[in-house]
Amino acid sequence: MKRLSALDALFLYMETPETPMHVASLTTFKPEAPSDDLFERFRAHTAARLDLLPSYRRRLESTPLGLDHPVWLTDDKLDLDYHIRRAALPKPGGMAELRALVAQLHAVPLDRARPLWEYTFIEGLEDGGFAVYVKVHHCAMDGVAGMATLGVIYDFAPDPEDERPPSRMVPPDPETTDAIELTSTALGDFVRQGWRAVKALPSVARALTKTGPNLLRDAKFLYGYVKDMPRTPFNAAISGHRVYATSSLPLAEVRALARSRGATVNDVVLALTAGALRRYLGDRGALPDKPLTAGVPASLRPMGDAQLNNQVIFTLSHLPTDVAEPLPRLVAAQASGREAKDLFADMREFVTTNVSILGAPLAIVGVARLWSGARASNWIWPFFNLVVSNVPGPRQPMYCVGAKATHYFPLSIPYHGCALNVTVQSYLDTLDFGLIACSDTVPDAQRIADFIVEDFSALKAADAEFAKPDIVAKIALALAAKPAPAPTPTPLILAEAKPAPKPKPKSAKVVKASPLGLQIDALGAATEALRKKLAEREAAGAGVVKPAVAKSVAGKPAPKRRKTTKAAESAGAPAAPEPAAKTPRKGAKPAPAHAPAEPAVRPARAKATAGTKTVRKRRATGAETEAKESS
Repeated sequence: MKRLSALDALFLYMETPETPMHVASLTTFKPEAPSDDLFERFRAHTAARLDLLPSYRRRLESTPLGLDHPVWLTDDKLDLDYHIRRAALPKPGGMAELRALVAQLHAVPLDRARPLWEYTFIEGLEDGGFAVYVKVHHCAMDGVAGMATLGVIYDFAPDPEDERPPSRMVPPDPETTDAIELTSTALGDFVRQGWRAVKALPSVARALTKTGPNLLRDAKFLYGYVKDMPRTPFNAAISGHRVYATSSLPLAEVRALARSRGATVNDVVLALTAGALRRYLGDRGALPDKPLTAGVPASLRPMGDAQLNNQVIFTLSHLPTDVAEPLPRLVAAQASGREAKDLFADMREFVTTNVSILGAPLAIVGVARLWSGARASNWIWPFFNLVVSNVPGPRQPMYCVGAKATHYFPLSIPYHGCALNVTVQSYLDTLDFGLIACSDTVPDAQRIADFIVEDFSALKAADAEFAKPDIVAKIALALAAKPAPAPTPTPLILAEAKPAPKPKPKSAKVVKASPLGLQIDALGAATEALRKKLAEREAAGAGVVKPAVAKSVAGKPAPKRRKTTKAAESAGAPAAPEPAAKTPRKGAKPAPAHAPAEPAVRPARAKATAGTKTVRKRRATGAETEAKESS
């Protein structure tokens, strides 16, 4: 008896009638000569190896009351007629008919009361070929672990006798399991897990010390992805109907292109997927301005680890669907891949795949069913737009009943809010793409697969053109011959007139006046009052005598000379002399606008004091005379 890890069990809890959580592969074979007993030979081949692969005999057993994750039990009563099936394609037996049949098979969930696997032997392919569709629940293994089972499912030599048979992998399990044992082991696992968590605290502290400086960067990275993620037609609740699409590329050419650009095969896969989705969404009028976000599975499995379980985590990567040209799109995909790797390097320090929480099965299953029943993916923002996965496949040829495999296509899982899954596997010198989607959401998924091939041709052509030795000169000539673009006139947008902002009043500087300045100001005010009275009297009398205008000195107007009236002379009032020039002092207020101008030629500083006293005496005398006349 072996309990599922938390990650393994999660694929069970998230399963709904519309989203079966199994993965599969489709392998096509080309026999050297036609034969009528191919299916019987394949069934006998599988029956002879039932004890070599644990997944052949393992079935699930739930824990009572959903206290903990289910366990694996060995099933000795295996019905091969149920697990190994036979099907035939209608004529002409091409890839279109094969894809349609596989889409129907992939839409059917596995029976949890039996071991979670099915093989379908498909006959009737054109040119006398056949195919094998292998379906396994994702709770049993991930893609990397599935590669380790190929040596049992198929052969790596045309004649099985040329190989040494694999060693036994499934030990007998004679122990009986009842409800009491399942409950007690669940409680024991929960207690043991708590103790393991306590012992793991030092390692957690070391991981925090190692990744602490990057936590802020990673948080900004994740927030930017969520904030900028657009919504596409793929991000909706799906049905249980499926559509399957395939395409293939020469792996040698993909690797050569990656090397020439300093990229990886995974970078090229992301760039090609982005180019195909750009065309597909553009044709539907649904291409967003921002790049799409892909969920990219990354393996946590150490080198050489072939355990049949799940050790995988999802990272995020931008798909540069907003870049039109092939080579710049590859550069953008390469930069996004580096960001995803940096994030994954920090996250893997904290990820564990084995957590036991009492009551977790009931809680997670309830949330998944509520999510599916409420069609929440139609109005809640998606976690990512689609899934893109790249799994390295076998580098040696595979055989089934003596026939060599020609292609090895993968199939994965679409889910609510993520109706399209693109998975890539390599086999020999071929890179095989398998696209599985909800047929109600993406009915023409084969167009995306075809666009991947066309975009690869465009990328190769751009790379070949860029590699020419005279490309720099050609680009320079093209830029020189190209006329400068005319400036685009900015359209006038009429808007409602807004009132001009009121100028802020400037605060006047408060300057403390000197005593002499205050006296001068008072004298100026008295002189102004006297002039007003004289002007009134002149207007009432014989008339006003206009002063002569003298020529200015240094371009400035000469000061006006004041003449007294005859009445003033007869009264004995002396004529008002010219005021002496004054040096402006700090803090003194400017003279009024209608005050007489200062003389242009200033007397010497030594005479200024005497002149000021004389002016004060004469103005005082004039003021006394004026007072007498008015009385």
